[in-house]
Formats: sequence, C-alpha cells, structure tokens
Amino acid sequence: MAEKNNKKIIIILISIFVLVVVLSFVAIKIFQKKQNIALENHFINVRLITSVHPSLPWKFSTKEPNIKIKPGEVKTIEYIVENPSNRTTFGVATFQYHPKELGNYFTKLNCFCFDKQSLKAGENSKYSLVILIDPKMKKDSKTKDIKEVIMQFIFFDYDEFKKG
Repeated sequence: MAEKNNKKIIIILISIFVLVVVLSFVAIKIFQKKQNIALENHFINVRLITSVHPSLPWKFSTKEPNIKIKPGEVKTIEYIVENPSNRTTFGVATFQYHPKELGNYFTKLNCFCFDKQSLKAGENSKYSLVILIDPKMKKDSKTKDIKEVIMQFIFFDYDEFKKG
C-alpha cells in the first residue's frame, strides 16, 4: 500500500513539475513578446533648439521644436532661416547633441551644418537635416534607456566664425 501511495506522490510531483515548466515557458514567451513590442514602439523624443549669435542678423527656427524618432527611421527635419537685414550676409551653423553617448548611433545623412550659407537682404530659406539613429542603440547598455535627446544648432557670422 505504501508503494502505491509513493507512486501516486511521484506522479503528482512529476505532473506539478511539468506544469511549472510549461507555465515558465509560456511566461518567458509572453515576456519576450512584450519586450519586442516595447522595442518596436521605442521612440526618442528630440528637442530641437535653434539660436543665432548676435553678430549675425538672422532669424532661425524649426517647424517643429519637438519631434519623435524611432530608431532605424530616417527623419527629415526642416529649418527656416531669414535675413531681415538690408544686406547680404553669410552664416555657418554648428551642431551638437546631448547625450553624447548616442554618438556612435547618430548619423547625419544630409546637413547644412559647417557649410557657408548666404542670404540676401530680406531673403528666407529652408534648410533640411536628415538623420538616422541606428536601432543597435537599443541593445547598448549605455544608450538603450535614452528617451530624450537635445539637438542644438547655432548660426554664426561666417567671417567671425572663420577667425575663431
């Protein structure tokens, strides 16, 4: 009789073990699916800051001061530049972003930065920045939790910038 009870206990324990294994497998699959959905929906909020050095009489802004970029997405950002002065002027834009850890994953595909730009008196122009944030940033422990980036362009008078 004791042997019969031992067999029942063993069958019950094996059944519980199999159930725990199956439930663990299901839980892991659900967790992985949620992780994949979270990565697919991972957007980075980008705050765009524009400014102009006082020696250059330009107005400089972006159409959207805040944008969202999904890693792996190619994004075009449009900027508006105006020369309200009564003379032709020349400017050059510098570019920086924060946090710097994103540097290995941040690619400017097209940029007006560091090139001499000219605007005639009263002229308006549009400049575009095309960027890509490599989706591999989501797998790097230093960058995977980045949710916000600040990008800043500053326009300087070209001749003053060249002197410095």
